[in-house]
Amino acid sequence: MLILQKNRDTLKMLYKKRWIKVARDVLKSIISRFSRSDPDVVCDSIIAVLKERSVRAKQHEQMRQSEDYQASLLRLRKTTHRLVISLQLCFITASRWGFFTDNYLLPVFMDDIAEAVTTAKMAIENGALNAARRELRHMLEVAVNTAFVDEINAKATFAERIAFFQGKKVRKKNVDHIKDLPLRMLGNKRADFVQATINAWVEASNHVHPTKQRIAEKLRLRAEGVDLGFETTDMLAKAVQDFHDACSVVMVLAFETIGPAFTGDMLVGLLDADDAWPFHENEFIATVDSFFDYKCERTASLDDHIVRRQRRIRHHFYT
Repeated sequence: MLILQKNRDTLKMLYKKRWIKVARDVLKSIISRFSRSDPDVVCDSIIAVLKERSVRAKQHEQMRQSEDYQASLLRLRKTTHRLVISLQLCFITASRWGFFTDNYLLPVFMDDIAEAVTTAKMAIENGALNAARRELRHMLEVAVNTAFVDEINAKATFAERIAFFQGKKVRKKNVDHIKDLPLRMLGNKRADFVQATINAWVEASNHVHPTKQRIAEKLRLRAEGVDLGFETTDMLAKAVQDFHDACSVVMVLAFETIGPAFTGDMLVGLLDADDAWPFHENEFIATVDSFFDYKCERTASLDDHIVRRQRRIRHHFYT
């Protein structure tokens, strides 16, 4: 068996070398037809580049298997899954009020948010970090502007809301309307959340257009040998944090839209005991949660709950 294995390995090596020679001959033929340069020199340069990329690809694949890299991917996937489920839960909880299901925009545009967050997740998984941020920008615009329309047109029919949304009174290409929302469960954190939402949108927008910041970053990464598909562990962690921040904004806005009564039912009656819910990590979700500390269900163990809530917070937005 050992002899057979050695023969098989030898045949594989010869087969590979044979095709490398064939590819080299074809490449030289093409070069000689379209260039006056020495085909051997050009061919050697191309093969050297391909070999170097092959080595880098193997090194990057090893890095992708590291504990830190896999932890970021796990957080990314968990955040995506739980955002979609949480939005569905918002719909189910608020559907006890028929007017919500019949007239609000949030249930209709949940699919747009789910599509954007899923597309962003897949882009990050495959190293397309800039494409992911473009999806996050779209998601933030949808979440902010539908929340604004639902707030301003609280008593309107669905048709009236759609007409208003399509009109010129809604600035659809940014998140400026975050300033017009009452954000009633955020208390003295309202201004911080407004600024954090704008900052998250600006951060995502920097990767939509070739801004000075984006160009400088691209040149820096190129000088460091980092190009498409070769993201570092730190780059992935930063992208996943931006992803989590944007999803947390969406979650706060969903709570704002369904209102305090239904939000309280979700947080106090269901999510309190769920340590795995990823949005407990966010400071603004914690502020929304604290809005319901008056509820009788919490009075007996409120001190313990406050300690647990603070322990869960992992990240503070940049404001």
